[in-house]
Parts: sequence; structure tokens; C-alpha cells
Amino acid sequence: MPAESNRDAGYGASLRNLYNPGAMDLDRLANALEIFGSLAPGAMPLHHMQLVLFIKEGGQKGVTYGDIERRFRLSNASASRSVNALSETVRHRKTALGLVEIIRDAEEGRRYRVRLTAKGSAVVRSIEAL
Repeated sequence: MPAESNRDAGYGASLRNLYNPGAMDLDRLANALEIFGSLAPGAMPLHHMQLVLFIKEGGQKGVTYGDIERRFRLSNASASRSVNALSETVRHRKTALGLVEIIRDAEEGRRYRVRLTAKGSAVVRSIEAL
């Protein structure tokens, strides 16, 4: 089994803190889900919360679509739909969530990266403060 990358280790730590009853009780988990769910009541799948926590681990540089595809075992189309659902671009929903932004990779101009916006970072900080 390959060793976890630093980014995956951080993401795993975020999830362990979120789902580990020793680190977070069920009330805190419910509050975290409520914070995230309040962004789009009735329309925010749990896997989007996981994606936001993963993107956070990419920091200012962000993560690539390939990173998302590998981590969540998604097709390129599924990764793109998930990112667009969280982005500032409205495609299939009435309001933009604005939690992530899509930027061109400075090192490889054909590749795009995804990173948290200020709003996305604020949501993650709210959840981490629980």
C-alpha cells in the first residue's frame, strides 16, 4: 500500500477529526453538517463537504482535477460537475456557492487547479472551530 502524501494525510486528519467520536462528538458533527448544509438547504450532498476539506489541503496552490479524480475515484466528468457545483460559476443551480475557484496551473498551462475562495475558507474555519 503506498504511503499517504502530505496532502492526503492532512485530509485524512480532517476527516478523522470530523468523524472520530473521540475528536468530535455527534453534536459537533451535526453542527458541522448544519453549517455546510445551510449554504444550499436540501441540495448539498455530503461528498461535497468531503471535497471542500480535500481542496483545503491544497492550500493556496490548490489541487488538480487529477488529484480529485484519484482521491475520490471519480471520472473527469464527475470531478468537473462536483467542482462546478461548489464554484462561483452557475451551471445547473440557481445560485453560485462560491466556495472554490478554478485557476489555470502556473506550471502547466493546460491544467486547471481548484482552491478555496475566502468564503470557502471561512466555512472550513467555522467547521474546524466546533
